[in-house]
Amino acid sequence: MKKNAIRWSSNLENALDVGVKPYWYTVCHAQNELPEHPEKNPWNQDEAEFETTVYLADDCVITMRPARYSLNTDGGGDYEKDHYFLEVSNQDASVILSSAQTYRWEEVNQLALFFRGISFTAATRVWKVKKP
Repeated sequence: MKKNAIRWSSNLENALDVGVKPYWYTVCHAQNELPEHPEKNPWNQDEAEFETTVYLADDCVITMRPARYSLNTDGGGDYEKDHYFLEVSNQDASVILSSAQTYRWEEVNQLALFFRGISFTAATRVWKVKKP
């Protein structure tokens, strides 16, 4: 399933005069979701003039999921604090690969760089080689 977003834009000249972007996005998270119409530019409050649906490429989605946990339901204990799982998925999250170990913030960011800007198909090949 293709993931899409709505690209909104407002008056270019007004935005440039105050040093803000004239466009912004709303990612649609559910199939056939119609996002709420943001009537104003979030940075300078100009009225939205145009909206366009854009279809996101199937580049992999990189998630750094906190790994902190407790051993009981009352939340007692604080294990793996400041550690993260690395996850990569396709745009609609129908396939998610999760690391078998946890990493400190610096480590998970370094590992995530291997997946930056690549398709999910390529990410699955990198995942097999790196075996996070």
